[in-house]
Amino acid sequence: MRDMAQTERQIFILLLLSENKRGYTINDIHSSLEKWDVIVDKKTIMRDIDSLSGICFISEETRNNKTYYTADKFRLSDITFTSPELISLAFMLELLKPYQYMTMGRTSNELIHKLLDNTSNLNREFIKHFTGLVSINTNDYISDTLNPEIEEKLHDSMQNKRKARIIYRSFGSDEDTIRVIHPYELSINDGALCVVGFCELRNDIRDFRVSRIRALTLLDDTFQIPEDYHTNKNRKKFIHLSGNVVEQVIIFFDSKTARYIMEYESDLADEIIQTEDGIKFIRNTAVTDELIRWILQYGHGAKVLNPAHLKEKIKSELEKSLNQYT
Repeated sequence: MRDMAQTERQIFILLLLSENKRGYTINDIHSSLEKWDVIVDKKTIMRDIDSLSGICFISEETRNNKTYYTADKFRLSDITFTSPELISLAFMLELLKPYQYMTMGRTSNELIHKLLDNTSNLNREFIKHFTGLVSINTNDYISDTLNPEIEEKLHDSMQNKRKARIIYRSFGSDEDTIRVIHPYELSINDGALCVVGFCELRNDIRDFRVSRIRALTLLDDTFQIPEDYHTNKNRKKFIHLSGNVVEQVIIFFDSKTARYIMEYESDLADEIIQTEDGIKFIRNTAVTDELIRWILQYGHGAKVLNPAHLKEKIKSELEKSLNQYT
């Protein structure tokens, strides 16, 4: 028997009910699920239909003492778009271009074109005209090569809260390690698709770049996402890398550097305090190599005020750099 989650089963039923106007009985739906080797009782199917009725229009009709169910959820025809909506669709197509290497990006692109196929030819011509008039800087985006099978298994793991065993090519050591992870969510960092979750090997929440996952096996063991995960998930992380200990980091930026920080990097701070000759940048985060590199890029325009050990690390890195030239 193939394992099918409740959500997946309900989508299957909704798609089935949308196929034709004749409709399907509970027995028809039950037989269709059996063809896919999905065994559930008819009471469960009835509960699924009741649940679906709360979010989309499902009609029922009695013919020859049998009840037939139909759904119009996925029927699209004669959609009318305003000019701003068409411009927004063209904008979304442009936004999606860097993500065509991942299944979600390609599917999103196909979905927009499916919407356009249900509208007038004039609207499609408008999209062609507008395409190219807006450009998006994608220099910071990474074009990865992803394994669609691994993407699909990750979706399954997250949807059904199943642990996954992965073979992962580490960024730091460039070696393969075997880990058991609890995938919580997918994230995109600078264009690279990552999965965020608990790593049993490191006993901490980690980010894993999907293109570095060499193999993935779904396990029977399940997991639960901690209740405070979404509240605290970014506190141990500065941009990409995370650590175990969160500290209050305070950096002074002089007036010239502060203009750049306020324009481009202000969202990285928890708080920014204006001073007569610059700003104080305050962030509660872990002190990582990434944070140190970020501070060093501003040279004499940045001065660490807290914590003391971060000051010493910055001084040590600057001395090493100076020694390269002496």
